[in-house]
Amino acid sequence: MTTPYKLVIFDLDGTLLDTLEDLAAAVNHALSVRGLPLHSLQEYRGMVGHGVRNLVRQALEKSLAATASDGPDDALTDAALADFKEFYTAHIDVHTHPYPGMQELVRDLDAAGVRMAVASNKFQAGTEKLVGEFFPGIPFVAILGNREGFPLKPDPEIVGEVLRASGLSREDAVMVGDSRTDMLTAANGGIGAIAVGWGYRTMEPSESWSLAGSVTELRTLLFGRPFYVSEPVSTAPESTSTALQKLVYEAFDRLGIPFSRVDTDPGITMEDCARISERIGVDIVKTVFLCNRQQTSFYLYVMPAGKPFVTRDFCTALGIARVSFASAGKLLELTGVEPGATTILSSVWPASEGVKLVIDRAVAEAPEFACTDGTPTCFVRLATRDLLDKYLSGREFTVI
Repeated sequence: MTTPYKLVIFDLDGTLLDTLEDLAAAVNHALSVRGLPLHSLQEYRGMVGHGVRNLVRQALEKSLAATASDGPDDALTDAALADFKEFYTAHIDVHTHPYPGMQELVRDLDAAGVRMAVASNKFQAGTEKLVGEFFPGIPFVAILGNREGFPLKPDPEIVGEVLRASGLSREDAVMVGDSRTDMLTAANGGIGAIAVGWGYRTMEPSESWSLAGSVTELRTLLFGRPFYVSEPVSTAPESTSTALQKLVYEAFDRLGIPFSRVDTDPGITMEDCARISERIGVDIVKTVFLCNRQQTSFYLYVMPAGKPFVTRDFCTALGIARVSFASAGKLLELTGVEPGATTILSSVWPASEGVKLVIDRAVAEAPEFACTDGTPTCFVRLATRDLLDKYLSGREFTVI
């Protein structure tokens, strides 16, 4: 794939990651310590994006106004900000997660040789922690947050820093963000701009920026063409790209399991999955890789694509303690796949014996099943009974 840009500068909150719930919980903690009224998630949606001090101050102003008190002075703001940072640092990733398709898009840009950076108004330590956790291994040319002595967006200084770090020109660069602050930063910095439609602000089309209403549309703007899905075929690939993919088709042949498959571009959003599902004739499942806090128990959970993953429901159904998403390193070690290609077909991977298989009842009772073959560029369809009775023969699994 080729792209019209050599450098993409991403905003963080509301663009790469949905961080709103953890931010709201931390500010509400700082308010509750002072006995002040709390605010809803929707109220916080309009407060974020201008640095955490401004976020805390706005929340204080709103709470004090509700109690007919004077607005916050600097001492109160500083104290509440300290409580916010302490709580947020300890709970920064409880609910935070990448928007669907963004991890895959970032990996695809990296594979295409595009340089990338993150430019955020979040405090620097939090910015670095979240980027490192959710985008491991990506060689960002710069990860820039709110730092003492440096102005916040929309000041163009942050664009200049990234350009100097990358060695590229303004004509090579584009900023991707969810707010007018990001768009103004791009304009002030003399670079292109793309507004995304899934963040914390409602963005409208403008002559000053492009608008991507979905990750698929963003992909088209960054790569210059739409997402590709081939016609279905019923034969194995002429050559396999990973050790697991080779094992999967060998198992299909050995077990006499008929299948059909489609080749695709890498990087799967919900819109992309809908296109794949339409072409292959059955809905693609969603598969998540989980672990307990001690990282001693691992789970591969297969569920309908449109069903949200709720940690509490999953843990209650299995009678286990809280789980979270496991690392990319453990995913590769135990299942033989990279993020974006997680699949129950990895049960043929030698190390997968240490992974507990869990299948949503709606998936287990559907007549047909479709998932990735262990790569982000090929999806297969087969009868669910062939999956359960033949492919998983001899493997324990739990239906919930």
